[in-house]
Amino acid sequence: MAVAAYVILQSPIFEIREFVVTGNRQLPKEDLIKYSGLNYGANLFKVNLSDAEEKLSLVPLVKKATMERVLPDKIVINVVERKAVALVPWENSFIKVDSDGVYLQKGQIASALPIITGLQIKANGPGKKIDSEHLPVALNALTQLPRTLVMNLSEININEAGQIYLYTIDGVQGRMGLPTDLPYKANVFQQVISSIEQPGDEIEYVDLSNPKVPVVKYTRQQEGSQ
Repeated sequence: MAVAAYVILQSPIFEIREFVVTGNRQLPKEDLIKYSGLNYGANLFKVNLSDAEEKLSLVPLVKKATMERVLPDKIVINVVERKAVALVPWENSFIKVDSDGVYLQKGQIASALPIITGLQIKANGPGKKIDSEHLPVALNALTQLPRTLVMNLSEININEAGQIYLYTIDGVQGRMGLPTDLPYKANVFQQVISSIEQPGDEIEYVDLSNPKVPVVKYTRQQEGSQ
């Protein structure tokens, strides 16, 4: 047994020659290998995979990482990446956040993500959750909205009372009220916009505080004026 153990730990047969990475879309394979602290040529049985997984978990864009040895010379790295769902204004710039409210990285308004406004936040650096009373409410609201609507949003505003206002790319405001029955309100919002908006009309807002009786304010543009 001692001889077998010595052969396993010393034989070049078990030197790492290949890394296989799965689940990565934002982080390049070689970056993940570097962040893990693992190296080509190391003995497959000497490397500490738990330590390597812990190192990868410190990368802001990595939500979870697991590793496994594949004989005789391969390490498989499985990662679950965090995905940015919104931008949050911070110190004259923007922060990308995921659905858990984790600060991922700096972002730009041109990133096609909705901006969450009306928040008081404290950012503790990439990879850590942003401290904000209403951010979880806004992020939870995002998860309840249809994907087609989210893709058409430019801004989500939440006021001190916790009421939510949506703004489409076209500038239409959706007054959603408190974050209750949001899937239903969102569907009504989309239906109202598509059914009322006609050439020459410009919708100012749709009030869905009572989604069964939506209130729509719009102006008809005539001869170049409103």
